Amino acid sequence: MNKNDLVNLRTEKNRVASIAQVAVSQYGGGDRYNAYLSAFAEALEYEPPPFDTENYSLMYHSSALDPRWLATSILTNAEMEGDGARRLWSLASFTADAEERALLKRHAVDESKHSLLYLVLLDLAFPNAITPEFRRELKQLSPGFGMHKELYPIEGSPYARAPTIDDYLQMNIAEIRTTVHHLMQRHVIRAHCPEENLPQVMQVMESLLDDELAHVGYTAMLIDRNAKRIAGDRVSSLLRKRLRDFNAITTEELGQSAFGCSAGCCEKRDWCRAGPSASPYTYRDAPTLD
Repeated sequence: MNKNDLVNLRTEKNRVASIAQVAVSQYGGGDRYNAYLSAFAEALEYEPPPFDTENYSLMYHSSALDPRWLATSILTNAEMEGDGARRLWSLASFTADAEERALLKRHAVDESKHSLLYLVLLDLAFPNAITPEFRRELKQLSPGFGMHKELYPIEGSPYARAPTIDDYLQMNIAEIRTTVHHLMQRHVIRAHCPEENLPQVMQVMESLLDDELAHVGYTAMLIDRNAKRIAGDRVSSLLRKRLRDFNAITTEELGQSAFGCSAGCCEKRDWCRAGPSASPYTYRDAPTLD
């Protein structure tokens, strides 16, 4: 299975395992990272994710029929990508291993870019949905990181510390769930996007998907590497626990018609992001649509 097969899957069930397999295959080859794939398959068996079901997809599609809901969801994506970039930047600044530091920095730069790409999606799919003044303010969502910039810890960030395998496990699960949301979003956005803007929208979506799969792939590699250094089934057990945690959050979100992480959610869970968003921007106004 490759990326195109993933995009064209006719069923929403068992998409999570397919995402992990495609990401690993693209990043390191199909016969790599067996410790990760084995632990992940075991976690899926014992803790099947609600975001890997047809019902989850149906609920998302139902919510996305409302253009205001979808526009607000895209804007929330932009906010959370910027927040994630800041957390990763802090982690990278405390990473001793040069390869891991470069990978985390690359991830932070990608998410900084994604924050702006989601704003481009908003512009293309929902022209004139927000005022020019508000649109300029939204640029604050992205920290503007680049590979040429020196790493530094974000002041006050709870992620100004060395990363652990627990961080990589949570990142991997979160990136897989983000990819699930991306695959759903790329289908529903067609219903609202002006036809003349659709080619540009699909170009942006392709770029986002390529990056998300790369993020799943590199975190899988880091998990696999660390798992081989840790005795027993401690990594497998922790992966099951973290997937169980994500499943609980997802189930809670479904009652609020919410799909994906939020800063408010993380404030309530010290294991997740350990505190409020580091973003200087506080979301206030949902887009207004005709």
